[in-house]
Amino acid sequence: RLAEKYAPKSKGFINAVLRSAAKNKDLLEFPKDRIKYLSLKYSFTEEMIKHFADLDFCEELLKSLNSEPRTTIRINSLKCTDCPIENAEISPLYKYAAYVKGLDISASREYLDGKFTVQDIAAMMPSLALSPKAGELLVDVCAAPGGKTINILNRLDKDVLCITNEINHTRSLILSSNLERLGLDNVIITNKKTKDLVNQLENCVDIVILDAPCSGEGIIRKYREILDNYDIENIKELSLLQKELLEDAYNLLKKDGLLIYSTCTYSFEEDEDQIINFLDNHKDMELINIEDIGHSKLKGTIKMTILEDTEGQYIAILKKNSDVVSNKLNYLKPVKEKLIDDFILDNLNLDNYYLYKYNNRYYLSLIPLIDLKQNVLRYGIYVGEIIKNRFEPSHCLYRSNSLREYFRYIYDLNDEEYDLYISGRELKANLDHDYYLITYKGLSLGFAKYSNGTIKNKYPKGLRRMI
Repeated sequence: RLAEKYAPKSKGFINAVLRSAAKNKDLLEFPKDRIKYLSLKYSFTEEMIKHFADLDFCEELLKSLNSEPRTTIRINSLKCTDCPIENAEISPLYKYAAYVKGLDISASREYLDGKFTVQDIAAMMPSLALSPKAGELLVDVCAAPGGKTINILNRLDKDVLCITNEINHTRSLILSSNLERLGLDNVIITNKKTKDLVNQLENCVDIVILDAPCSGEGIIRKYREILDNYDIENIKELSLLQKELLEDAYNLLKKDGLLIYSTCTYSFEEDEDQIINFLDNHKDMELINIEDIGHSKLKGTIKMTILEDTEGQYIAILKKNSDVVSNKLNYLKPVKEKLIDDFILDNLNLDNYYLYKYNNRYYLSLIPLIDLKQNVLRYGIYVGEIIKNRFEPSHCLYRSNSLREYFRYIYDLNDEEYDLYISGRELKANLDHDYYLITYKGLSLGFAKYSNGTIKNKYPKGLRRMI
């Protein structure tokens, strides 16, 4: 009767289950260890008590898992200095972080125009400990969706080269899209195994960021499925992967190079124990003491929890003191392409630049770029392509923050024209050149081509929205 009432299409299956249960009566008792969700939840509680050894603290932490997570944004300080979202609350932890209300901020014009990205404050902390200098090389080895890279590129000198890597191809495309939206460009985006990076960059890197894959205990409040699938064996497997990644990060570092290790978990096996074991195996690595925030068992490292009004995050910074000999880096050979060089000469006040060709696409950089051979998604700024003996510039070229000051021809939209432009419609005007950087209140949006009184819209179709 229950089968017919609640699941008529599954009647045969349910009857088979009931017959099996009748033969094996203990199935009807549902002991705890047979109910996956309850047993996993219990194991998580056990682990938290083991880690923190403070019942009162653990009780508060576990209670907080049922609280609503706060949405936090990282303000893109290269495009705006004030928070672009009304009624946002600036975090006391960082002046470019703000709490915002509303679930659809990623569909807002401010988001699509690249004024901010969504990121928890705790995840911003690792990169704040860094101050890259001109000429240095920085590698983010597990970068997608790009938060750590974004934080660094927002603050560093434009003469610092950042290689941002993600082994998962789909996630690497998301990474590339996020960087383009924000206008961040002095970067090479790769889709490689970390060991392949070591083969090319061994002992060459000034700063390595390793935001390691982890069990995600610190973000359970946001993603409840992590608790549903909680598994001690999974943590053990992840700790082995983290150990391998730490070895690769170590081999990338040059003398005096810095390694920033972070996770979004509370697990000692993935956090403090991982760093202690790493230091035991590498006597030339020194732990750099950073401000004591949160509840780390290893002095000089940070462990933040939900109780600090952030999601969970562990951070450790280490320095390589051994006198290693750096490998010689191979640099890309610049190319000459008349159609593109003529376009740049005509449209930008740019005397010195490097033009590169990779997979039939052209890229521009203001600094020399390292040749990373295969599995590269982007070398600096994607300029465009030559199609049927005609150069077609790219949206990425006109979104670039570092090129903004060099464009000769700029058309700044009024409010009505902004709505027309981002919805893909044409504009009317009397201009005297063909290609224009389109801005709104000084903010780079994209480009358009002028012809006979009409500004032909080149805003990408996939980004257009009706207002």
